[in-house]
Amino acid sequence: MKRYITKALALALAMAAATTLFAQEESTSKKDWSKNVPEAGSVSLGLEFNPVAAAKGGSASALSSVGSFIYKDQVDTCLKYPSQMFFLAQRPMVAIAVKYKISKSMTFKASVGFSGGYTAYREYVKDDLAVALNPLSEQKVWDEMDLSYAGGNITAGMEWNAGKGSLKFVGGFGLMYAFGGGSAKMKYGNTITSANQQPTCMDKIEDHNNFDPSAVVQMDYARPVKQYNVGVNQGIGLYAQVGIEWFFIPRVSLGATLDITPLMVAWQPQTYVQYEGFNKFSGAVENYNQLISPGSMYLLYGTENLSCTISLNYYF
Repeated sequence: MKRYITKALALALAMAAATTLFAQEESTSKKDWSKNVPEAGSVSLGLEFNPVAAAKGGSASALSSVGSFIYKDQVDTCLKYPSQMFFLAQRPMVAIAVKYKISKSMTFKASVGFSGGYTAYREYVKDDLAVALNPLSEQKVWDEMDLSYAGGNITAGMEWNAGKGSLKFVGGFGLMYAFGGGSAKMKYGNTITSANQQPTCMDKIEDHNNFDPSAVVQMDYARPVKQYNVGVNQGIGLYAQVGIEWFFIPRVSLGATLDITPLMVAWQPQTYVQYEGFNKFSGAVENYNQLISPGSMYLLYGTENLSCTISLNYYF
């Protein structure tokens, strides 16, 4: 019996000693960390989330919206062939951020984010050939629009912090580079022939067909098959941010900042639409390219372009 009591007491003492030692180490760790968060030379890797971009759809173009594309307004927007394809100087929905502590209060910060999407939208239309053979035919074929977009955002700048303990006030500024581009391609179920020079197409395409027969004397009708840019939209701007960073456990911080892009210069490349139609002189179906925008530059300035960034960072 004494043997069991002795073993039990020894185990209890060992557990008590281990618990006391662990509590002392944890207390020391917390105490040291609250005084020194983090030192010069530290590097962090984190994720940034922009709820403003999420609320607006998460991208600078309707073409990058993957899950919610099949809304009429979005389809109409993509098919209007706007002469200017500008994008907003806004941080992406999610970005990867890297920080390097130059000193206790000064940090170099860089981030990169990107977005993209692809949608194949289809609608049924009547089969012209089947109707020509049998006017009562209900045979259908489908037209398709392939819409794609890809873009990104890169930032680099300086950040300063002030405050005691684990809660810091942060502020900074830097440069932002944004780029993006997309294309639209159309596929048709009814082909153009000498006997059917204006086949049936989905209404969404016909409603926004800007082909001008007076500009192309050899074609009385043509339909779009492709819209594309010669290059990508690009922009360079300045950004500034203020907020807080909270080190709630050692090596890990949670940040929240209010961001603004008060100035950005952007360039839009040449934009073309390619049409297909029946050439009444050659007697063949041919393609015709139309320049709808020679390329543009714009200057964005003001205080309206706001966003918010929530970040989670791990320091090495």
